[in-house]
Amino acid sequence: MLKELWILIKLLFGKGPNEVEKVELMGMNHFPFKGYAYLMWCGKMIYRNDTLERRRKEWLTKAYRVSKNHETIHLAQAKVCGSWVKYYWRYFCEWIKGNPLLHPSSSAYYTIPYECEAYANEENMEYSKEYFGYNLPKYTLKKRKKLYKEAGGSSKDWKAYVKTL
Repeated sequence: MLKELWILIKLLFGKGPNEVEKVELMGMNHFPFKGYAYLMWCGKMIYRNDTLERRRKEWLTKAYRVSKNHETIHLAQAKVCGSWVKYYWRYFCEWIKGNPLLHPSSSAYYTIPYECEAYANEENMEYSKEYFGYNLPKYTLKKRKKLYKEAGGSSKDWKAYVKTL
């Protein structure tokens, strides 16, 4: 695990987001955490090696194209921030605002504006092509926890709701 953490740290200070043209796949043994199919980290779409066979089948489907587009939206968001450190710091601060200690961590994750925007637009394959970050503020919701619960409190209900914003 330490070797993989070192790789992630090197990526953080390697190529900047504006030097990355497209998201690339990368397998790891410990990341992303179980329950997540992919993790976008510094232009790499990371999947767990123990899910490789399932991922290979998925790579031929629309579901994969949607997932890849979701991660590509995160790349576009990072480009607007100008550096990986700024992007991940802002992402982390938004996650903390979701108060993961008092609420389920999934609700903290799903109410991060960066995630709201990516989920809302993941099926629009053109969304990240001319991305300038202008729409991100509309996903900064004052009462995100309340809205999450009103939308049903599940990731599926939340994803459906956020697409209506």
